[in-house]
Amino acid sequence: MSAVPGTLTIVETVALKQAAPFVSKRFFLLIAGLSLGIVNIANAQDSNGRHSAESAMKEHYNAAFLLQDKGNIVQADLEHKSFLATALHRLANGYANLGEYAQANPLYAEAIRLSPDDNTVQMDYAGASLDAGDWNKAKLLATTVLDLLKKDGHAPSGSAVSLLAQALLASGEYKEALEEFKIAAEIQHDFKSSYALAGAELLVGDKSSAANIIRELPVRFGDTPSLHMQLGRLYGQTQLFDEAIEEFKKAIALDGQLPGVHYSLGATYMMQSGEPGYATAEAEFRKEIALYPNDSLVYSPLGTIAMSQHNYAEAEGYLKRAVQLAPMNTGAYLVLGQLYSTMGRIPEAEAAFRKAIAATLDPAKNDYEVERAHFWLGRLLLQNGNPAEGRKELDTSRDLLYFKAKQTELKLHGSRIIQSPLDKTHQAHLEDLTQLKEYESKVGPLIASSYNNLGVHAAIAGDYASAATYFAHAAQWNPALNGVDMNWGRAAFAARKYADAVEPLERTLALQPGNEDVRSMLGISYYMTHDYSSTLRVLQPIEGKINLSPILTLAYDGATALAGDYRLGLARLQAIESTHPESPIVHCLLGEAFAIKGDYDHSAEELHTALRLDEANADAKYALSLTEKALGEKGEAQKLLIELANSGSSDGAVFYQLGLLQMDAGAYKDAAANLETAIHLSPKNGGYHRELANAYSRDGRPDDADHEAQQAEFLQVQGGADANQQSRSQEGSMSSDKTATIQKESSRKGVDNSQ
Repeated sequence: MSAVPGTLTIVETVALKQAAPFVSKRFFLLIAGLSLGIVNIANAQDSNGRHSAESAMKEHYNAAFLLQDKGNIVQADLEHKSFLATALHRLANGYANLGEYAQANPLYAEAIRLSPDDNTVQMDYAGASLDAGDWNKAKLLATTVLDLLKKDGHAPSGSAVSLLAQALLASGEYKEALEEFKIAAEIQHDFKSSYALAGAELLVGDKSSAANIIRELPVRFGDTPSLHMQLGRLYGQTQLFDEAIEEFKKAIALDGQLPGVHYSLGATYMMQSGEPGYATAEAEFRKEIALYPNDSLVYSPLGTIAMSQHNYAEAEGYLKRAVQLAPMNTGAYLVLGQLYSTMGRIPEAEAAFRKAIAATLDPAKNDYEVERAHFWLGRLLLQNGNPAEGRKELDTSRDLLYFKAKQTELKLHGSRIIQSPLDKTHQAHLEDLTQLKEYESKVGPLIASSYNNLGVHAAIAGDYASAATYFAHAAQWNPALNGVDMNWGRAAFAARKYADAVEPLERTLALQPGNEDVRSMLGISYYMTHDYSSTLRVLQPIEGKINLSPILTLAYDGATALAGDYRLGLARLQAIESTHPESPIVHCLLGEAFAIKGDYDHSAEELHTALRLDEANADAKYALSLTEKALGEKGEAQKLLIELANSGSSDGAVFYQLGLLQMDAGAYKDAAANLETAIHLSPKNGGYHRELANAYSRDGRPDDADHEAQQAEFLQVQGGADANQQSRSQEGSMSSDKTATIQKESSRKGVDNSQ
């Protein structure tokens, strides 16, 4: 069937094919085959590039299934990945252009994972990251592009250099940024590069070098009113108000009707002189309104001026007009709230302050202007019978003032500026967002199909970890895809990614409560992730069959001791121990059970036995380190943790505990290094950042200590799910790596590992 010209026209026909088994004879997977049809997928963008992208997607998608049908799985997988990378890149760009960075971020990351050498994706991702204040990511991506170009023998890209320079500048690394801006200007020779270089020179305080560049701009690019307008803004941004005023006046002399020029001059007068400059500024604002009555920016400062003159009715009219023309004008809402508060119109004042806060996507915008909204709102609430919420608002205001002061201090010292990336950079137009969502809903099943096929192929090849990842993506894009949760759960279980297996197996069990294979895998997965109460809940319905599988017996009895009937579970574990004294996992479980009750002597005895039987048992080693620490044997605890760290552990808790012990011993450099590793593994754990700040402080690194303390505070204010999470190590619970031991146990006893 032919496609409609100029559009991507793909539809799912759901041709299900049975594939080879994996994990065990009872496990099978389904391939969802898709073919071309006549459903038109809505366009997310209007450009020639759109049609090119659609054509590429269509070609890769068709080729994948043709190659698959011919048995050429390797090439089919390459085509599936090319289709996915193109589709995800396009969706990511759509969300980024709408200001939805939180939505775009994972799409870009996945597109790069599928197509790591695509500089276009890297650059688009870097641009979106810069827009969202995710400066470290922007720097990394721009550097990656430059490294790839160098590796392939190509000259550096001026746009990549410029983007790197902008990211460095935004993060406060002015000197480094200046060097990159110089390189960009040498490569590109355009107005944008020269203008950016002049701005960087001004920021580092080199007015002479900036002036040399600026003098050349009219000669090279024309002495136009728009050029002087831009130069005025450049000077204004660096608080060189006299120079800014001069440039705006030059622009007016060349074109007195240039949009925004009278507003810019008036705003500069206000910033330069404050209230004494209001009269001069007002004259410019009124000129702007006479020319452009719908210029939303002018009405807010006019409202401020009228309010200073106690012309409250006039001020209210200006400010209402400002928010009518620009509903996201946070500054206008703030002044409107202050006006209503002065007039005693408390409910309206509170509503205005709340709108200012709600409309503020970036707390750092306009030098943390939103701090004032939190402060005024807090005062109103305290004065009007809501002290709890009022104190909360005042606390937020205080925190923002602290961040503002720290950012200023960091800039003065040339240190890195800290800012959490924005989830949303600007408010999207509803119709644009709706159009993109419609496109996503139509392309989503196709994306799911390609992921599902990649998962099938990986599972057949025995790469269960990759299969689980592919199936997880397939489920994300099409949760209704036949068998996808079953496949995802089984693949994750086979890959020993037990935490990942829980979610899909839980959904599968809800649909198939009588499926004992799924119940067994889910119970073991919960046990391996230390959710002992869920282990009992899942396995209790098959309690009578538990003794048929040594793995299930260990999981059920261990969970009983740790989350159910402690005495019964302990007795069962001891009974198993008497029958199988050679089993390290049983001794490890007993050690954990004794530790929970504070019986550290018996805990240490059992854990030492487990390690004598299996010296590589990471779980027993970690548990013993906690027990030795509780017994006061910090040297032994540190030795065990060092062994785990050197073995390649990916558990942040190991490095965190090791760092704490090293700080106790006065080894602050080593402690800092291990706490840095812990943060790399768990970047949003506020406790890790606080302890690293402590280590830096003790090691004589005050700037780094302040940086980490500020990061911890940002995480706390941001309120992320794990901003202040206590790791399992901090709570004294056990490690989660029981995998190797259970595999050894099951193989010795002839257990079917699929159970």
